[in-house]
Amino acid sequence: MTGNQTADRIDQIRAFNRFYTRHIGILDEGFLGQQYSLPEIRVLFEVAGDSSTTATSLADYLRMDPGYVSRILAKLLDQGLLQRTPDPEDRRRKQLTLTPSGKTRLGSLDSLARENLQQLLKPLPPDQQDELISAMQRIRQLLESDKQRAVLIRPLKLGDLGTIINRHAVLYADEYGWDQSFERTVLEVLSAFASHYDKQREQGWVAEVGGQFAGSIFAVKEDDTTARLRALLVEPRFRGMLIGRQLIEQCVDFCRQSGYRKITLWTCSDLTQARKLYGKTGFSCTRAWQEKLFGTELTSECWDMDL
Repeated sequence: MTGNQTADRIDQIRAFNRFYTRHIGILDEGFLGQQYSLPEIRVLFEVAGDSSTTATSLADYLRMDPGYVSRILAKLLDQGLLQRTPDPEDRRRKQLTLTPSGKTRLGSLDSLARENLQQLLKPLPPDQQDELISAMQRIRQLLESDKQRAVLIRPLKLGDLGTIINRHAVLYADEYGWDQSFERTVLEVLSAFASHYDKQREQGWVAEVGGQFAGSIFAVKEDDTTARLRALLVEPRFRGMLIGRQLIEQCVDFCRQSGYRKITLWTCSDLTQARKLYGKTGFSCTRAWQEKLFGTELTSECWDMDL
């Protein structure tokens, strides 16, 4: 990325920030036409949501200057909206809670905020309202640290196969230069899985992080005693979260419960991270051979695990 491209993106973000803060009234001296600023209302909201909040934890969570937070708290305490109570586990620490007056005032402010946003949405038809919310959710997903979000490993659902085929084709072309024959191979493998699916002895799983596709894996019947691990994938942005290991362990557990005595898989020497995962989870390389595949020369490998 060039310096000009970076500068242009920064300018666009700043322009959006100026538009949005003006549009929802953040710059008003009193937010929502009230005597309280947005930071003061936010402090009330956070205290209401966590009965163990302290001044220090509040400043850390909101990424605000501790001195500024102290001045806000002093004002809200003086007005009788907040109170300090000893922490039951450490009486030297003081927890912040809302007083009855604080709860009443926050309820009123919450109603005003909802009315304000209702007016913001009112000119938009339902489909554009949904589009706006989706865009906001996407901004949050992109800026939020992935490592702070939980990983969900779930069985396949409608539409997953198309996503998995697409992501395999695109990622392996980008990262290894594999050609379209790899996409055809993944399509054939997953089409066969879908056409001859044996729910007692075969399964596929998808990993999600914050509702976003993060990876996949399949256990497919090879014969009565052997299962084949297929289509292991972890999206680049979610690597480092142990997703690959969780997917492999999910697959291995299923194969054990399904009565298989062995799991086999194909990989190649170029897939260094996948090979490390296989080794850490109990697989070992039992055979290797040279071949031309997916438009390149590969060292193909067979890895096995006895169950």
